Amino acid sequence: MSNVKVEMENDEIVKEIPVFLSKNLLQKLYVFQYPLRSVAVEIDKPNVIASRIKPKLQEVELELELSTTTPNYDRSKGEQIVINTDGHNKYDKPDHQNFFRGSLMDKITYTSTKALLDPGRFAVGILIDNELHLNPLHGILHVKPSFPYLDKSDKALKDNAAEPTESGDEEDVAEQVTVKFARTETERSKALREKSYGFFQKKNAEEPWYNTKFCSLNSEESLLEKNRLLCGKPDLTVQNLTMPKEKYIVDLIGPCLENDEVQKQLTLGTASMFQLQALPQLVDRIKNLMANVKLIGFSKLCTTLKITQEPLRLEALKSLQQVAELVQGNWVVKSEILYPSGEKEKIVKLCGISGIHPDIITKARDYVLYMYTLKRCVNRKAVTIATKIPTEEMKVILEQIAFKTKDGWEFKLPFDQAFVDKYPEVVRRSELMNKAKQKHLQISVTEFKAPKKESTDSPKKRSRRRSRQDSCSSDSGNDVKK
Repeated sequence: MSNVKVEMENDEIVKEIPVFLSKNLLQKLYVFQYPLRSVAVEIDKPNVIASRIKPKLQEVELELELSTTTPNYDRSKGEQIVINTDGHNKYDKPDHQNFFRGSLMDKITYTSTKALLDPGRFAVGILIDNELHLNPLHGILHVKPSFPYLDKSDKALKDNAAEPTESGDEEDVAEQVTVKFARTETERSKALREKSYGFFQKKNAEEPWYNTKFCSLNSEESLLEKNRLLCGKPDLTVQNLTMPKEKYIVDLIGPCLENDEVQKQLTLGTASMFQLQALPQLVDRIKNLMANVKLIGFSKLCTTLKITQEPLRLEALKSLQQVAELVQGNWVVKSEILYPSGEKEKIVKLCGISGIHPDIITKARDYVLYMYTLKRCVNRKAVTIATKIPTEEMKVILEQIAFKTKDGWEFKLPFDQAFVDKYPEVVRRSELMNKAKQKHLQISVTEFKAPKKESTDSPKKRSRRRSRQDSCSSDSGNDVKK
């Protein structure tokens, strides 16, 4: 820690700018994340035709217009979805009872879920005129497509099947009624009940939806709301700082509100650096870091995790060998970490883009890592044929650890000779593991290198081949042993 403090004191201050805390949008500012929409894909700006919110539960629904005039739209399928959802008597019912407006599926719905992180430590900043204005966040929401029309069509199908047939006289059937008396609820049982899915569903149904007005980007209303991100009357008076820097930061943003239960629910590879440093076990910190970066050098890993002392470096190296493999002096996360088999949960989760069994994609990735222990560049087509997985899946595997060149996919990091010279025992152990892996993957290597032989089942072909050998041997004057 002393070395870190010395580095911070020697770090040169390039520029100082004033920072203001704006409270104009306090408890009103949300950040929407669209995890299923890639930023790289260029698509038209969506037209939001309706929006609604539940403020207490922090839920949002967006209805996006779906173009029915594009050549990619299947009109017959769109009509069938409307019939299944709203029924054949769609126009005999009030508009609020119908899900779709017309006779075609003309909209899709996006529904939000709360992000796992507590937003109390996050803010949205805007830099203007060399001034940084920070706005505290009230919520972080993940917005994904939902399909409520399918639930409505299923409900309509069940209601039609449950309708009784018309008959003249129907006798009332006596039904048995069970009376239950509620027990005294303890604090523990109350806490468990409030965490149940049924309680959440009940609480969700109690709060009504509030319709909102959606303002498109660069509209007059949107620009006015954007201006509210700026602090109205900044206080330019600067008081002398008398408390330590660490205490000032704690007083400014407060302590971390994430409890142990939230830490356990963190998805592997998605933890922030703050959450990663808060993990108690070093092996857990290394495991989460490797799942995030996929490939890293040992010196860079120690710098990232602030490991400076040699005993801690040796402990980190020991933990690193449990979750990563040594390739060209650098460390690559193990395939079973990225694609768990699910043996503990007894549930197999398909992996990759196209949904592949984890054992298959693990073996394919291990084959790629083994090939990189032999050479710097790998041919994508060759390893795809050898592993027999889709080309897009192979592209994802290669992009994590290599970059494309004219000679093939070259390993991202240069060979770390310093690590190899400093830790020869680790390198020797890795070579032994690579030899064992080579035997395990020998079938794939053989299939890839050995060409297929032509079938020789026909007796006519064998007789002709034998006759040619006999004729050649007789011409050369050599006897053929039979």
